[in-house]
Amino acid sequence: MSIAMHEAGITLYHYPESLCSQMVRLALEEKGLSWKSHPIMLNDVVLEGDNLTPEYLAINPKGFVPTLVHNGKPVYDSWVIIDYIDRANPESGTQLTPKDPFNRERMKALMVEASLDESKFFGVSLGTAIPILSAPVIRYCIKQQPFLQFWWKYRKHPVFHRRWGARLVTLMPVPSLLAAKCERTTGLALRNIESLLASGGDYLLGEYSQADIMMTAHFHRLEDVALGALLADGQLPNIAAYWRRVQARSSYSKAIVDWHEPNWRKALQAVFKGEASPSLDRIRKIAVA
Repeated sequence: MSIAMHEAGITLYHYPESLCSQMVRLALEEKGLSWKSHPIMLNDVVLEGDNLTPEYLAINPKGFVPTLVHNGKPVYDSWVIIDYIDRANPESGTQLTPKDPFNRERMKALMVEASLDESKFFGVSLGTAIPILSAPVIRYCIKQQPFLQFWWKYRKHPVFHRRWGARLVTLMPVPSLLAAKCERTTGLALRNIESLLASGGDYLLGEYSQADIMMTAHFHRLEDVALGALLADGQLPNIAAYWRRVQARSSYSKAIVDWHEPNWRKALQAVFKGEASPSLDRIRKIAVA
């Protein structure tokens, strides 16, 4: 598994249930591009940890997913990848960057406000709150693995906070103050999105864009972690209509639903047992205030 093996076309190294992988797959489907799939099983979901093998680290030295390789050239970071795809294929499929300069700036602001940014503290944006809401599921996955073997395997992770963050998840639940912060951030973000959609446009900026790709993945994860009622009940009607709209796009099934992964699905059922998340009512109270 080396870059030299890739001669032509697009290959995507991705984990099926990763938010950032979902976003890149959405972009590829919206652009109508052909691509080769190379699934990478993450070490915090299954023991093998394809992302920490020497072969994958030779392609992405940080061990992150996704990585897109185009004609032998690796491209990292989901938003860099999506922008690269859009710029390289301006006449294909959906235009993911607004033509209007004002909307381009609005899109950038939305992405800063809500994206999953490794440089930010957990809970300061919707994108950094969602991993904390997902933590019980990740913890369940990790705890299915032999404790010492997992700790020893994760010593290889090249990124310090990932190396120790995943290990700490095995020892303790999310601190209550951090959980409350993430619930509040999520509620405020949903309140803002509801207000933004009240203008009557079909999508966040009127026309479909990278911002909608991000939000589709975020909303799908909220549904996964038993918070789907926030997106479906009548208390946030604009969000409910928007969520139905993006789910109806063919890209949603092709890029997200068709890639559901058994270990993650099993963990969701084991953690939530078909019940709503304990965070649901607290987030809803903030979102509809």
